[in-house]
Amino acid sequence: MGTKNNPGKFDCYEKAELDEPMFILLARDKYAPTLVWLWAALRSLEDQENKEKVDEARECVASMMMYQHSIGKCPIGIGQAALVGVMELVRAANFNVEKLTEEVKNDADNRMTSVAEMRVFMSALKAPMQDN
Repeated sequence: MGTKNNPGKFDCYEKAELDEPMFILLARDKYAPTLVWLWAALRSLEDQENKEKVDEARECVASMMMYQHSIGKCPIGIGQAALVGVMELVRAANFNVEKLTEEVKNDADNRMTSVAEMRVFMSALKAPMQDN
């Protein structure tokens, strides 16, 4: 796992093209561990992915969470990321509502999930990181 003072084996700065866009996540960002975890989970699904790179990303997740805990921050949980993914799938399915019949469109159970409802679901999930 890399740091500013000690770049890792898979350092993106070293491999980036001169004009290639990048997005860097710092450990102090409450979403960083979850986003790195999601990246690793998605990359691990690929047959040709470098297992060592994925393992390093997973180590980075743990390090980021420990860092956040050490500075008194509570990272957003990986479970929340999974729920967001499910909610986005529901939202995507709901966006196809124009293809449905009028009867189905007017059925309250099939209405589009609102952004406000998603925020309520997500805000209710925050839980402090527990010490082992």
